[in-house]
Amino acid sequence: MRRQSFLKWHRWMALLFAPLLVLQTLTGSVLLFREPLGRLLEVTTSNGPALGIDRLYAAAAATGKRVERLQPPAQHGRMALAQFVDADRMRSFAMIDPVSARIVREGGLASFPIEAALQLHYRLMAGTTGLVIVALNGLVLLLMAGTGLAFWWPGKGRWGKSLVVNSRMPSRIRLRHWHRSFGVVTALLLACSALTGVLLAGADLLPALVSALPKPVSEVEPVRPIAANVAAGLVLAQAQFPGAKVRDLRFSADARMDVNLLAPERNSLAVHVVKVDLTASRLITAKSAQDNSALWMTVLPYHSGDEFGLLGQLVLLVEALVLIGLGVSGPLMWWRQRTLR
Repeated sequence: MRRQSFLKWHRWMALLFAPLLVLQTLTGSVLLFREPLGRLLEVTTSNGPALGIDRLYAAAAATGKRVERLQPPAQHGRMALAQFVDADRMRSFAMIDPVSARIVREGGLASFPIEAALQLHYRLMAGTTGLVIVALNGLVLLLMAGTGLAFWWPGKGRWGKSLVVNSRMPSRIRLRHWHRSFGVVTALLLACSALTGVLLAGADLLPALVSALPKPVSEVEPVRPIAANVAAGLVLAQAQFPGAKVRDLRFSADARMDVNLLAPERNSLAVHVVKVDLTASRLITAKSAQDNSALWMTVLPYHSGDEFGLLGQLVLLVEALVLIGLGVSGPLMWWRQRTLR
């Protein structure tokens, strides 16, 4: 009787969340290979040496929009990416040629599919509400892995037979066998992805809820730094961690610039964080990656597969393909059974 309860919960969670699970899996698959896909989607850069980051900022600021983030080229031959935000918190993007400082593409998420995949995967493009749904989706996947294993768990001496797919059975039975076998084999990996996803979404959920609270309307216009301020701030930041490569710059409305510098000595995605007051050209704080307790810095490299290089990405791609198959075959089995009844 308990096994049937596990099956009941497993089935209803799958029916409710299968479309969202498939969407999360598809966008996650795109993000697994964001670097090679980004190279394919980018325009070829001009020939010549790359300009300084302050020149790229000046090109972005020349659009008249407030720059919220600036990502210099990750490699030689890649484009820089600027993110803008308007008074209504609507975001747009621009791709900048690092050699000529010319904007070669500008627009919303429709023009930048990698960024669109990231926003869908992380928040479903729905702000704090989307973040809550993504966290809930991760919890559901974790519960589905557990209930699926609990329903399947075989008796002593039946482990091998419990995973066999009987090719002589009708197609609906074979589909059930394939669903069961692939689900069992990948259950642990699915649970790890779900758990790390819940931790990442949960860690950002409280700050997102706080920032969503109503605030007094401010009549002060956001400060828009000039390129000289950015150049001076970069000198201050890089002096704290000499030799560290800039991952991105983030600009707040009060003229503070956060400089994230890559720290591969900790892990593949870790960063040193330096905060600079651009108005006063003053260092605010500098925190090394080793001293940073932010949960994402520990969890994200495993969730994304970056910590294990190409092998990790390929394993997660196989997991994604299996999860898509499970997300389609589960509701299909339910529909066939309903039709038979």
